[in-house]
Order: sequence, then structure tokens, then C-alpha cells
Amino acid sequence: MHFTIHLTTGCSMRCDYCYSPPLKRIDMTEEICRDTAAFILASKPGNTGIVFYGGEPLLRKDLILMMTGLLREAERAGGHSFHFRVTTNGLALDEDFMSFADSSGIAVALSVDGAKQAHDRHRKTVDGEGTFKTVDEKIDMLLRWQPYAQAMTVVTPETLPYYCDSVSFLFERGFRYVIVALDYSRSWEERHLELLREQYGLLADLYRRLTADERKFYFSPFDIKIASHIHGVGVMCERCHGGEKQVSVAPDGSLYPCVSFVRDCGKDSEFRIGDIWNGFDEEKRRRLYSRSQSLKATCRECALRDRCNNRCSCVNWQSAGQVDSVSPVLCETERILMPIADSLAESLFSRKAPMFIQKHYNPAFPVISLLEDMQSLR
Repeated sequence: MHFTIHLTTGCSMRCDYCYSPPLKRIDMTEEICRDTAAFILASKPGNTGIVFYGGEPLLRKDLILMMTGLLREAERAGGHSFHFRVTTNGLALDEDFMSFADSSGIAVALSVDGAKQAHDRHRKTVDGEGTFKTVDEKIDMLLRWQPYAQAMTVVTPETLPYYCDSVSFLFERGFRYVIVALDYSRSWEERHLELLREQYGLLADLYRRLTADERKFYFSPFDIKIASHIHGVGVMCERCHGGEKQVSVAPDGSLYPCVSFVRDCGKDSEFRIGDIWNGFDEEKRRRLYSRSQSLKATCRECALRDRCNNRCSCVNWQSAGQVDSVSPVLCETERILMPIADSLAESLFSRKAPMFIQKHYNPAFPVISLLEDMQSLR
């Protein structure tokens, strides 16, 4: 089970991706933070992921310290195992927090959109200034503490021309894991889809070059699509398990299936599936999950249906307005991506590219790679 803890709806920048925007900042209180920890422990999880989220979670570093301490204490007492992550825009990231994250086992993921032209388009200060320079200056510090930190990137129609340049920039800055998501809440037109096809072609060339150079890297969406092609649909981590394997806790203690639905907060929200004091509304929880997992009529005859993102309830809600509907834009973006990713995989396999073979066909590669990297960092 994964719990995403929304510590605040506030943000340290005027970000186009945040709640749109909230009428007022809502922070989780210390009491609700403690009660959230108690709820998580009462659910008797085994190996559990905790993600600190916002708004901007580093605005409430005190709550991160509190909850991490409570859950680590329970872990030491036995019966629990937690892994922590915080997703931050980087503006409040500093050496003190990185030191705490290091000692507490918190992985830090940085929300950064890559090249300056792309990042500054949507991520600005409250005064309207781009934040690229400030965030870029934090990258070296982050990677010094955590060489495997993830870069979390969002691509919109406006930043699409910089997609490949942005991914290339992030790899050259030292990131090894770059996770990219398309913003389906935007207005995507036919011209954008054609440009997306061009950018995926450029990204495939970049992927080939990095692989030929024996670079160790992970790039989503390509790697997840390649894995689904090689190993089958069982590896499709993009499948939505909102409400079942992942739950979001809002600042007021309400429970939601996914981070996207917290913006629709309120006791009458159709996506609210309970709260930390009374637990889950199991009927509502099952109903929402069933709706998101249902086979859509438009997908029944599609050969790609088991490899695409059609069961992601938040993507469907953003793009089609319903958790059980798939928008034509999602269909087209998936149809553009998969043949390019498959062709890329087939070309690398035919060449027996060593890094590609190790990465996708050797189950022990992640462990071997980690040991090699740890040795090189000594």
C-alpha cells in the first residue's frame, strides 16, 4: 500500500500544475498528522510507501519530521516497514533537509521540467519570475546526497517543442531517472500530436545514443512501454490502483483514491472514500475502483488496450471528465508512443546492445548495477 500525504495546499511558487489555485491555503495540523500516522499503523501495512506531497510539502518540514519519526519508531518496535519519499519543487530544499532525509531514509524527487524555456513556462514565483535558475542550482546538491534521485517532469502543449531537449538536459545534469507525464488536462490539438510524434522520434534517438554509450538510465514512458512489450502486461506499473493499492490523505484527513482528486476536496465529493478517523467507505471505494478498471467500449477492439494507460482514473478524469471514460487524446498519444518505443526496442535488441540486454533481460541487473555504482562512489 502507498499513502500520499498532502501536508498543504500551499505552494512556494505560482505553479500552473497545482490546485487551480485553492481559494485559501489549507495546512494539515499536527493533530491530524498524528492521527494520520495512527490510521496508517492501524491498517496494519507490511511494506508501505509514504509520499509527502502538496502543494509544496517542504513548507511543512515540521510535519515531515513528525510523521517520519512516529512511523520509524513503530517500525523499530516491529511489524512495520516503511519507505519514504518527498516530491518537491526544490525552492525550499537545503542542506539541512537533505541531511535529515539521508539519516531518515527519505528519497527526494524533484519536480523540474528540464530546459529553461520549458521549466519557466509554468513554474514561476508568486511575482511571476521563472524559477529555473534557483531550481537548477539545487540539482548538484540533491544529486550529491542522492545520486539516484528522480526528476519528475510534466509536458504540456506549450512546452512540447522542448520535450527532447529537456530530457537530454536532465540526463546531462546527472539525473539517472527521468519520469515524464503529459498534462492531459490541457487542450491538445492535432498539431500538438504531430509535434509529439516528432519529439518521440528525437527521444528514441537520444535513448539509442545513451544506450550505446553504456549509460545507466531510466526514462519513462519509454522504459515502461518497452518492458510491457518484452515481459507482458504484468509489468504495467502505470495501471491505476487508486483506492486499492494507493490512497491520498488530504490536509483535512479525508481519503481519496489518487492525488488528482484531492483538489476536489469536500465532504460531498464523489471521490472522497472516507477519512482517517472512520476509515474507508468500502462500498464507494470498490465502486470507484471498479469504474476505473472497467473495460471501456472504445477499447474493446484495440490491440494496444492491455499496454496503455486507459485504466488510470485520474488521467481519464483530467482528459475525459469521467474515471470510466477514455478521451481521444489519450488514445492518440498512446498510439503514437507505443510503435516508436517498440521499434526502438527491436532495433537495440537486434544489435544486441549490451546495456539494453542487461537492463531489460537480466533480472539481477538492478542489484548488480547498484553494487557497481556504490563501489564507484567510494
